[in-house]
Amino acid sequence: MKAETFEDLIKWNSGVHDMLADRMQEAARNQGNDRTSALLTYLADHERTLADTVRKYAGRADSKALNTWLYEHVSEDLPPRDDRKLRFDDWDYERISEEVFDIHNQIIELYRYLVERAAIPEAEDIMRELYDLHTHETRRLADQVNSGRSL
Repeated sequence: MKAETFEDLIKWNSGVHDMLADRMQEAARNQGNDRTSALLTYLADHERTLADTVRKYAGRADSKALNTWLYEHVSEDLPPRDDRKLRFDDWDYERISEEVFDIHNQIIELYRYLVERAAIPEAEDIMRELYDLHTHETRRLADQVNSGRSL
């Protein structure tokens, strides 16, 4: 996807979380390991909630910010890269965790980068809010995933 405005970026972001949730739900049904299936189910619920939260940000964001062109166009290399094989079906707990955190860290880095390059204060505000949201949610997710390791 090529994001040209902040609104495009937010739509892309919620779409990534929806895609991850769909793939995780499917993999949880096909997973033979109960612990890994529970992880995938938890992650799918978390991703779906995050997608909905991101959409809510778009609904309440300043229209001037949403329609602002990105200072530097974000190309088709938006994470996760299309060449990733995100099927989760035969992955173990650790591989799933690593991949999910890698994706979330890429999203966090993207928002951090865009906070510094927002052309207007309103766009900077929404990017900072989304950066803070993703940072907080990734930390919370890490706590839950680490708790699951001890089961």
